[in-house]
Amino acid sequence: MTLDKDITSFIYLLNEEPEIFQPTAWQDLPKLNTDILKLADNESSIAQTIKDWCIEHDLGKILRDCVRKEIDDPGEPTPTTMQPLTNITQTLRTSIEESYKKLQESAAENKSDTSNDSK
Repeated sequence: MTLDKDITSFIYLLNEEPEIFQPTAWQDLPKLNTDILKLADNESSIAQTIKDWCIEHDLGKILRDCVRKEIDDPGEPTPTTMQPLTNITQTLRTSIEESYKKLQESAAENKSDTSNDSK
């Protein structure tokens, strides 16, 4: 199991299966992002930090299964599979930031939808 596979699997889960993350995990994404920034492209430490974070949020088995999964039909290339990860920290941090932003936008939309209900 390569470190790239661990990291790209986490990115895949963030982008393609966000429903597996509990609300507390979403709330902790900024902290994970900060922790990764401090590791300065040390893939081994980044992969371990991701594993620890997933275990803490009951996602350890899901990450492990994703890493082990063989994909028969990979589908269209995504930004994470089109080219080798040259700056793993930046790619990972961008994915975390974008996923967290989508969550905030979704929460804002849900809040505005309920405020428009008939009284």
